[in-house]
Amino acid sequence: MDIIEFTTEAIEAIQKYKDELHIENQFLRVGIRQKNEASKRLIIGFDEKTEKDSEVEIKGMKVIYSKGEIFFFAGMKIDFVEQDGRKGFTFVENKQVTS
Repeated sequence: MDIIEFTTEAIEAIQKYKDELHIENQFLRVGIRQKNEASKRLIIGFDEKTEKDSEVEIKGMKVIYSKGEIFFFAGMKIDFVEQDGRKGFTFVENKQVTS
């Protein structure tokens, strides 16, 4: 299992943005912006890797993240949603069935 999962819609949107912006040598950064204990926002974008970053490959994408943030999104799934004229990436709970 990957540290973070992406829906098909999220992968397609990431690839579309990457192609439209002609991004070739940057990584996909996933992070968290936290204003307070109850307010956490997903940050996703293309960026250069630093020495403080960890790197994983997920479905052919090189993904980087700050080592300290992994506890906030490990096991989560990232989706791309278009609704009511708005669109963007969001975390969804990754409900895995265990038997």
